[in-house]
Amino acid sequence: MNDMIDMSRFVEAKSDQLNADDLIDSPRTITVTRVTGSDGDQPVSIHYEGDNGKPFKPCKTMRRVLLAIWKRNAADYVGRSMTLYRDDSVTFGGLNVGGIRISHMSHMDKETVVVVMKTKGKKAGIKIQPLKTEPREDEAAKWADKFTATVARAPDADKLEQYVSGQGATLERLKQQRPELHAACETAIENARSSFATWGEGPRDTDRGEAHTSDPGTLRKQIDEATDRESWKAAENAVGAADLTDEQRLELSHALNLKEQALKQN
Repeated sequence: MNDMIDMSRFVEAKSDQLNADDLIDSPRTITVTRVTGSDGDQPVSIHYEGDNGKPFKPCKTMRRVLLAIWKRNAADYVGRSMTLYRDDSVTFGGLNVGGIRISHMSHMDKETVVVVMKTKGKKAGIKIQPLKTEPREDEAAKWADKFTATVARAPDADKLEQYVSGQGATLERLKQQRPELHAACETAIENARSSFATWGEGPRDTDRGEAHTSDPGTLRKQIDEATDRESWKAAENAVGAADLTDEQRLELSHALNLKEQALKQN
């Protein structure tokens, strides 16, 4: 018996964007990673997971649908999903050439009819169905939280710069795809650098590595009772050495940051 050959692989359009012919086989549900704008006939590019450099460039009719349902701020589209299909009735130059249309969209509660200009002087309603999606963990936000917590625990300036340098590629992707998270990471880096510039390189090596409690309540009390650089650093080392869950460590790191800022103001 001959192995099955997937013919759809051999009719994919060669282009820098998703084409209607790419959807001949079946509709496709995409999840948005970023949206960019430019001049020209197709000013909007919607990048999505696994797009292989071929973003979805919606026509004006579909842009009106997106605006009606997901509103004006395209940055909010990131993480949302829609189902695209080939509409064979789309014409160009009097021929049925086919076009990409949206059938379902996430982040909507019920079926919605969007009225758009179909042809010159005539309007028509486009029916969009709600797309049921499973709740997804925000991996980018999770990474950013872990990054900022690690930066806050850096024992000295050299270790800080070494860690930040090693995460450069991920930070650059975050800057392109989630600028608000990248800004939070940059703030954490600057706060850490400012701390070392103000207070020096931290405790001596002989002061590190002491046995510490792993009780979150005791650690939080130690942070709250810190009155100077030395006691704050001792609390930071205790948190760093403790056996904690990610959630506990993140909460205590946040408390350390707040205490650090309070000490600087005194």
